[in-house]
Amino acid sequence: MVLSRRTYIKSLNDEELVKVFQEKQWADCIDEFYQRYGHLVFGVQLKYVKQREDAEDLTMELFEKLPELLLNHQIDYFKGWLYRVACNLALGILRKSKNNLQIPVEQQQISEIEEEDWLEREKDLTLLSMVLNQLKDQQKRCITLFYLEQKSYNQITQLTGCTFKEVKSHIQNGKRKLRILMEENQGYESK
Repeated sequence: MVLSRRTYIKSLNDEELVKVFQEKQWADCIDEFYQRYGHLVFGVQLKYVKQREDAEDLTMELFEKLPELLLNHQIDYFKGWLYRVACNLALGILRKSKNNLQIPVEQQQISEIEEEDWLEREKDLTLLSMVLNQLKDQQKRCITLFYLEQKSYNQITQLTGCTFKEVKSHIQNGKRKLRILMEENQGYESK
């Protein structure tokens, strides 16, 4: 069975994907990196520039520059490298900005602890999205509406047709099940 290019690219880990891009320069590789890390790069940008629109622009700028960066750098650990590139881009913009002449020292230095936190959060989010799909449909829907979409119990009852008591039960049982599934899968390594 022949794999499509897209399927092949999705099957690669980050470092393999970097090598494929450096060899073949497929735009699909950059698209895959965006799918994997666009939201995390946006979060880093937002942390520094504070404005959603500016963070979106910086995220797009980074992914536009990514092909050239990948061709010109030796990358052993992509996630850590990308984090540093994202931070440096944001700090560079802050330095140039007339509104931000003084950048706090703590923002000028990218600590390894901060990088590890970012990588740990990314791993947790990947694991959470994986185990969320293992919940019963109503539990998954109620958990998603309550925690991710910030809906109230009353709004969830209207959206799902469940009673208030059922919504409360789905959220409590779903949360308990998620905790168990997360603990069981702590050894999970994202690819």
